[in-house]
Amino acid sequence: MWTHLERQAGGRVKGMGEKQIEVDKRILRDQIIVLKKELASVRKHRKQYRNRRGSVPVPVVSLVGYTNAGKSTLLNRLTGAKVLAEDRLFATLDPTTRRVQMKNGNEFLLTDTVGFIQKLPTTLVAAFRATLEEISESSLLVHVVDISHPLAEQQIDAVDKVLAELDVASIPKLMVWNKVDKASDPLRTKFEAEKREDTICISALSGDGLDEFCNAVQDKLKDSMVWVEALIPFDKGEFLSTIHQFGVVERTEYTENGTMVRAFVPLRFARLLTPMRQLCVP
Repeated sequence: MWTHLERQAGGRVKGMGEKQIEVDKRILRDQIIVLKKELASVRKHRKQYRNRRGSVPVPVVSLVGYTNAGKSTLLNRLTGAKVLAEDRLFATLDPTTRRVQMKNGNEFLLTDTVGFIQKLPTTLVAAFRATLEEISESSLLVHVVDISHPLAEQQIDAVDKVLAELDVASIPKLMVWNKVDKASDPLRTKFEAEKREDTICISALSGDGLDEFCNAVQDKLKDSMVWVEALIPFDKGEFLSTIHQFGVVERTEYTENGTMVRAFVPLRFARLLTPMRQLCVP
């Protein structure tokens, strides 16, 4: 039954050819080379996309969590996207980013990432590389948990271990307990969440708790923003509009020379305001 691993006939050449197993190895090596080139092309494309996105002062919020926790459903509910959301492992493999506009007019980018599982060497799997790079570029990590699952605590620990390996400790985090309506005792679950810090209960499928979620995201994004006091000239109205759209304005005053704004804004946008901030110095 192993005759296919014997040496091949050499045709008119004297002697025997290479073994079939050597032929198989050579074919596999060629396939690996092709796949590596494709992965390198994907990484280059996604890096260019992130660079273009980084030029716009919009905070990036990444959904992380155990597989089948409801991340794609949450993205679809908030943005109207049509990302595949099924009750199976790895329904989402490619990171998907959509814009979310809140009721107060502020916006942020929401990224759906691949779900983690236990005993998976995520940092060693090339197929996960794009997701890991997306996480490292985030302004906020939202850890989505299927709180109705009997092993929810173990799943939380598994995700925390992966995040610890990715060196993203400096990125603010928000815990979201999803599928609270399917929990054995929804009222008690919500009560437990209220006692915890930075924990929100939602149902991505029904939309329950999404307003509280957006408000919590807005509050947490302040941790990734910087405080600025800038005098915006009247002929630079687009800067004022951007501050209101992507920042958190605390106070606005109108003066003879322009509009004085005191607000939290993304760091990369604060750098654009540096000349205007200098105008505020007495």
